[in-house]
Order: sequence, then C-alpha cells, then structure tokens
Amino acid sequence: MKIKSILKLGTLALLTAALPACSFLDTDPQIIPDDGYYNSEQKLIYGLAGVYGVLNSEALYGNYYSLQIANADDLCYFNNYNNSESRPDRYNHSAGTAAIYDTWSKLYEGIKNANRYIEAVEKTEIDPEKLSVDIGLYIAEARFLRAYYHFLLAQAWGDVPLRVKATTSPNPNDVQMAATPQEQVLKWCADEIEATIPDLYEPIDNTPSRVSQTVAQGILARVYLFMAGESVKQIDGLDKKEMYRRAAYWANEVIASHKHDLNESYEEIFINMIRDQYDTQFHESMWEAEFLGDRTSATDWTNGRIGDLIGLRSQSRTTNYSEWACNYSYGYYNGSYTLWQLYWENDRTADETASATVIDKRLTWNLPGYNYRGMNNQKISYKNKAGETVTRYLQQTQSMFKTPWVYNNNFAMPDIEGLDQTIENAFDPADLVYDPTVMCAVRNAGKWRRETVYEKQMSAKSLYTTINFPILRYADVLLMYAEAINEYAGAPDDQAKEAIREIRKRAGVKTDESLLGDYRSFRDLVRNERGRELAFEGLRKWDLIRWGTFVEKMHNAGTNQPTENKYRNVSYTNYASANYANVTARHIYLPIPTKELAVNHALRQNPLW
Repeated sequence: MKIKSILKLGTLALLTAALPACSFLDTDPQIIPDDGYYNSEQKLIYGLAGVYGVLNSEALYGNYYSLQIANADDLCYFNNYNNSESRPDRYNHSAGTAAIYDTWSKLYEGIKNANRYIEAVEKTEIDPEKLSVDIGLYIAEARFLRAYYHFLLAQAWGDVPLRVKATTSPNPNDVQMAATPQEQVLKWCADEIEATIPDLYEPIDNTPSRVSQTVAQGILARVYLFMAGESVKQIDGLDKKEMYRRAAYWANEVIASHKHDLNESYEEIFINMIRDQYDTQFHESMWEAEFLGDRTSATDWTNGRIGDLIGLRSQSRTTNYSEWACNYSYGYYNGSYTLWQLYWENDRTADETASATVIDKRLTWNLPGYNYRGMNNQKISYKNKAGETVTRYLQQTQSMFKTPWVYNNNFAMPDIEGLDQTIENAFDPADLVYDPTVMCAVRNAGKWRRETVYEKQMSAKSLYTTINFPILRYADVLLMYAEAINEYAGAPDDQAKEAIREIRKRAGVKTDESLLGDYRSFRDLVRNERGRELAFEGLRKWDLIRWGTFVEKMHNAGTNQPTENKYRNVSYTNYASANYANVTARHIYLPIPTKELAVNHALRQNPLW
C-alpha cells in the first residue's frame, strides 16, 4: 500500500511515528525561519513540507491549475455550457478571474516559503551527526521547487517577477518588483535545477512523493523544450538548437539511469493513482501531486478534486452510498472529436485502418463508452454474453450501474453488464447494433474515473478525493527525448524510434515504419503521440504554445465537428466549439491578476490584456 508521506527518506522512516498520521503533503505547516529553529531532522522535514505543500493545494494541482488553466486544450473541453462564470477553461476569463489570481498567489506562496526555508536552513548549525542525510539535500529540494514554481509562472504568464530572496520586512515597498523577461526567468530556472541535481536524493524509493535526481532531470528536459519553443524569445549565447540538444541530453540521463520503465498496462498507471498506491515495479509515475482524505472529517482534509470535476459523470438521488459503483463526479470535462480522431483514425497501419473495432487501449481508458449518469427512464436492449436479448430500464442506474453511450439503440460498448435489473420489453433486438463510435465527441474524460472497484472507498457526495495527479511520467520523458533529438539532429536516432515503438506497443497499436524515417513525419507522429498518451494530464496546452500552433489548433478543434447525429453534433457545438471560438493570440499568456497589479505597482499588464 502506498506510503503517502514525505517523511519517508532512508532511515527517516523511524521518525514518522512521532508525527501526525495525516499525509505530510496534505498539511499546511507554518515555515519558522528564525535562526536556531532547524535544530533537528524532524524540524527540517516539517519546514520542507511547507515548500512542497503548494503542489497539493486546490489552486495548483487540486483544481485551478491542473484543470481550469492547463487542461483546456484542443483535446479536452469544459462541458458545462450553462455555467456563465468567468473561467480559464472557457477562455472567457479576465484579469479579475479568481482562479487565475489564486494560482498566481499560491505559486508565489511556494516561492516565499522556499526562500525563507533556504535562508534559514543555510544558517543552521545543526550537528551533521544528528542527520541521516546531508543537510544539502533539504536545501536542494527547496531550491528545485522554487525553480519549478517560477517555471510554471513563466510558462503561463510570460514575464514575471523573479523572487529569489525572502521578504521579511512589513514594508509594502518590499513587494514592489518589476517583471523579469520570460526567457531570463526560464534560463535561471534551468541553471538552478541543474545545480541542484548532484545534491538531490539518488535512489527513487521516495518517488513519486519527493523529487529525486531523475525527476529533476526530466523536468529540466521539459524546461529546455519550452525554452526552445516558438513563444520564448532567443536567449543571448544559447540558440534554440542548443536548447533542443540539452533537452535530449537530460531526458537521456533519465533513460540511461534504468531506474524507470513503462508500466506494461497503461490503465494501471492511473488505477494506482486512484487507489493511492505506488508503482514499485516500473516507477513510471515519477512525480505526483498527492491527495489524502475526502473532507468527511478534520483528519481527512484534502484539496484535490481530481475525479470529482474530471472523470466519469456519476450523480444519484440515493444516499445509499454502499451500492454505488462510482463515487460522485460532475464529469465536467470531455474529450474532443479531435482527440477521438487521434485514436481512431490518425497514424494507423493499413490493416488497422480497415478495422471497425477499438484498437488503441488508451482510447478505451480515456474515452470509455459509458459513464454513470442514468438515462431518464430510457429502455434499452442488447445481447448479453450468453447471446440472450435483454431489455432493461435505466432510471435508477445513476452511480450504481454503467450507463452506456447510446444513440438510436446503437451502443458504444459491447459489454455492458451490470445494468439495472428491471426488465422491460421495448425494442426489436434486430435494431440493436454495437457501434464503437457512438457519441464519440461528448464522452467524459475517463482517465480519472472514481469507480469504487479502483478507488477502494465510498466517499458519499464529497467534492474532494484522494486521487493523485501526475506531474511527470517516464512515457513523457521518452517522448521528450524523441522530439528533442529529432529537432536537434534533423532526424530521429534509433533510440527515439524505439521509444515511439514501445509506447505504441503498450497501447496495442502497430507502428508504420515509414513514419519514423524523416524529420517531418517523425515530428508529426511524436506530436500526435503526445496527445494520445498524455491527454488530460495538463501538458497539451503548453505543447501547442511552444509549437506555435495554439490558436490554430484550438480553432480547428472547434470547427472540426462530426457530421452524423450519432456523434451528438448539437451538444458538441454547444459545449466545445463555443469554448474554442473564444481563443485568440492573447490567450497564449494569462493576464497578470488585477489584485496583484493593485499591490505591485512595478508590474505592467501583459500585452493584449
């Protein structure tokens, strides 16, 4: 079972019994930077939790950043069109939108905590004999996190204040700081992360809770890839080709370490996050934002809404939660028709193109043919595994039984066992057809499903969950290497080709070798593969921005609509295309929050805002 505690570090596991039983990463301890405070290892760890804790806030990976800001891309859309509030995932936000200010504030809170912690620990005179590891490890982790928070800010907002010293004075003038150009912030982030690597923990026993050397190397590859992108200005003395080389180098450092591998099962990666357990065999999930509890009590406090806002819609009038097959979920995010095409049509071999069945296992997991919404007294018929025709009544299926996507008695999934047991005679069985493409443009994002067979708890109608969110996966490292080496060398090398083959092999799809032969074909394949593999993980938007295709791809996703009724074209128009149509060039960056501009008069609003 997963040990959800940052306290586990080598022999430090002995200290955990003396501390609260709740997850260390779900606490919000106060940083106490006074000289002399950090006189024990336990206090060093407690202070470090305040630096890590930002990751597990609702403003960051619990909701606002991971979903509203980072997950609104050409493959994922917010489907609650009746919601009229200003939201980043509808691209109708403004500088006054609360989610944008809360995310900005939380990131700078993490930077503030890191600065205070680093300065205090550097002054400590703790006896090294009292420590199980060198004190430099704690400083390195805090420095890495400080750089990572700056990276997220520069990636999303562009030019931002670079704050590398603690502000301890109550003087309001201390908050006055002009923005540093984006490219300089990113360069500082890259240099800072690289400097921390030798001092970080080398074993990966503590991942995905804590940052290890391979995590830092993988994130460094991500930083360099973004720096090499179209949205970042040229850096003096460091051309774009060199940044691709460095991205490839650091991704390869992770690969060459042989500490991580692809999990043989794609779905198991996310089942582990839903179940709250570590993958100790493959270590594909390298770094996660962890959440513990469902807010049913003060000791089960958490800030995560993964699965509740994004997942399989599951709502019910009943309070008999013990009968639920899927915990409560709004299911507010759907996969787009563009994502469906990536799985169903693009980059298939000739024989797979001719197939009428689902081949890519990632489609099955990410866009399943069912949810738990119920069907308002609709009667449906189908043939069960025994070949018997069964007709059933679907009013009370919400949260208790799978509700298949169906249009004119055509079902999206062939195996729909476990429906409501009320049998009625309704349709002619001859009219019932299995069609895997039914409702393909309006399906819920299933990657973060709350099915109780996986979640292992009945959480009632709770808004918060224990489901973790991935920050870095090994599959992403392989894809970053493949992209970076292709851009640097002008063609893929053998390792890059093999990385793509292995990722596709796990997904159950063949690889057309002709797509691996030249720069452009390989580039397009890698970009598509990133979409198929990493959908809903908050990376696609930044990929589109660095590729210089963000506005174009968003508009294309809005106009790329299915024409047949079975795809629910009307709903898709109402939800997806309206959101996509809002996107303009100004959305490449978020606006500086109005509240921040009111306090920090040295800042200026981003262009176009």
